[in-house]
Amino acid sequence: MSDDLEAAHGPLAEITSGGLYPFSLAMFVISACVSLAAFAYGVLLSILQPQVWQNSIIRVVVVAQLINCIRFIFRVLLTNVKINTESGCRAVMFLSDATSLLPVNLCIHCVVYLHLVVIHKVPPDLRWPRVVALTVASALSVVPPSFALYLPARLAGAASFCAFGRIPTRKQYEFTLYSYAIWTYLPGVIGIASVVAIAAHVVRTRRATQRALQASVAYYGPSQSVPRTGHTGMLHRALLTIIWFPITPILSLWLDALLVTVAYYRRRTYLWLEYVNIVLLCLQSFLLGLALVVNPTMRAARAKQARERRLARGAARAHERILPPPPLAPDSPGV
Repeated sequence: MSDDLEAAHGPLAEITSGGLYPFSLAMFVISACVSLAAFAYGVLLSILQPQVWQNSIIRVVVVAQLINCIRFIFRVLLTNVKINTESGCRAVMFLSDATSLLPVNLCIHCVVYLHLVVIHKVPPDLRWPRVVALTVASALSVVPPSFALYLPARLAGAASFCAFGRIPTRKQYEFTLYSYAIWTYLPGVIGIASVVAIAAHVVRTRRATQRALQASVAYYGPSQSVPRTGHTGMLHRALLTIIWFPITPILSLWLDALLVTVAYYRRRTYLWLEYVNIVLLCLQSFLLGLALVVNPTMRAARAKQARERRLARGAARAHERILPPPPLAPDSPGV
């Protein structure tokens, strides 16, 4: 790779440097295919079972998969495109940062919304909490990266946004810190705090339910028990769905921001950290896809669709059995 290509800004530099290029290109292609398959799966099941699309978390995860697919396709295309114009470099910086932040913040939006519903008892049918949380997540993903579209390059310590290299100067580091890095840490802390709060709530609820069941068995005998209180089953299934899939994207963004800091203070880059960063980045597609597959709403919709197909096949076979035999041809009259 030529020096000017390696000095380009954004994903172009990180996926074309040294021996990282073949590995990163393969990972991005695989991740784009996984995101596209998960998006198609969610849309198809929503068409077959329209009640699936009424779940706000399902809608957000499906849209996040589409953004992920666009993000990885965008990065793959950049491996074969050389950006020379100022407007092009600004657009690359904005699209790279925005498409990195938006899927992760949408995941955090899901966790925060579930936190509001589960712990603070916000009614799920209220629309304004979802709208507010989604607006904040979108604004934190789009507004800070948009600084690159209109701020003069001298504020970033460069003659042009095309002059950003892999080892930033002080002003370039500060610009990256305030326009990108800091906005990866704040939502991530909120998301992890919500996950921990939900986990603690579910553990407390399950323990209380187990104690009530044990007391019931001890008092009434093993043949009777008090009914379960609360929504522990729903909470446990929701926890299994959301507790893990935001963690890896958050860690990926944190490591991505940390790489900029390491490059600035150490005045060099570390290839093994770049490998770890790309693996975490691409795990986001797999975890979001897995979260979509194991979601209780999606599993119930798949079971309903399979049941409807079995009933339709059974009805068709029963209809074939009760059909009367075809009438015989009339005998020809004798001569």
